[in-house]
Amino acid sequence: MKRASAPDTAPVTFTTRQFKAGNSYAVRLPVGVAYPPGTVLSVVREGQKTVLEPKDETHEAFANWLMSLPRAAKFERMEMEYDPEEKWSRQK
Repeated sequence: MKRASAPDTAPVTFTTRQFKAGNSYAVRLPVGVAYPPGTVLSVVREGQKTVLEPKDETHEAFANWLMSLPRAAKFERMEMEYDPEEKWSRQK
C-alpha cells in the first residue's frame, strides 16, 4: 500500500498484514503514515486496491458555515400584475 503524507512528499511504501479484531478486520499503520487520533477515515475499495484517506468534510463544514451566518432580512414577494388583454410581441 502506498500513501503520500502530503502532496509535495514522495510516497511511503510499507508491508503489513490484516488481522481480526473482534468481528472486524484491521491493519496496523506505522507511525510515519498514521493519521492523528480521532481522524475520521474514508475507505474505498477499487478492485484489488483499498484506498484509505481522511473523510472529506468540506460539504459538512460548508453547511455549518452557512448556518452560522446571520439570518437575512425577510423580504415580501412582489406580485406582478397580469393583464390578459395586453398583447405581447417579440422584439426583433
